[in-house]
Amino acid sequence: MMSGGNNYKFYEVLECSTDCSQDEIKRAYRRLALLHHPDKSSTNGKKFLAIEEAWRILSDPESRRKYDAECRQVELESENILVHDRIGFKDLKTEDEDLLSFPCRCGSNYLINKDDLNADDETVYIPCQECTFFIAIDR
Repeated sequence: MMSGGNNYKFYEVLECSTDCSQDEIKRAYRRLALLHHPDKSSTNGKKFLAIEEAWRILSDPESRRKYDAECRQVELESENILVHDRIGFKDLKTEDEDLLSFPCRCGSNYLINKDDLNADDETVYIPCQECTFFIAIDR
């Protein structure tokens, strides 16, 4: 789904921010599609095709969510953060009153303090205690 090495390319094509609403994406698409449509503009048709591709991905909430996750993974990899797995909060095992864990494939554990899981964070990245992998905990 990702195109090229430019993170969030589809948002840039539609001239939107990554946190814009579905209605904002729809308005941006309509405005740009009218402006760059080959029947109404003498500009290059490639711009219109890029707008159509961005709309195809960002108009559907599920494909937008997947695209955002892929973009975030590319960002993490560029920072040398290797995400081994994405898990939900319910997948964590309780170690004691304040500590949660998840097993790593290296045999060690990912450990997180319950207080570090803020309700505001959609995703929290936790490093393994032994290796270079991280897990992403989705709320």
